[in-house]
Amino acid sequence: MTPTQFMDAARAYVAWSRGSITSYVRSPERNKQVKGHPDSLHLIGLACDVGYSPNATPPLATAKRRAAKLGMRLIREGSHDHLQAH
Repeated sequence: MTPTQFMDAARAYVAWSRGSITSYVRSPERNKQVKGHPDSLHLIGLACDVGYSPNATPPLATAKRRAAKLGMRLIREGSHDHLQAH
C-alpha cells in the first residue's frame, strides 16, 4: 500500500466511523515527543490516529472488520484508534 492509497483508505474509514484524523505523518522529533515507536509507520505516511466524539466510538470488532476491508489494521489505544497499513 502506498501512502496515497493509505490516506484514501483512512478517509473512507473516517467517513464510515464519523471520526477525525488526529495524527498522520510525523517528523522523527514529533514521534519522539509523543513516545511513538522508533519505526512507527507514522514516519512514512502509512499510519494515522482517529479520535471520536464522546460516546461515538464504534464497537471494536466492527471497526476492526471495516479497517481490514480497507486494507488496514486497527489497534484501539485508549482515547483513539490507531490505523496502519496491513
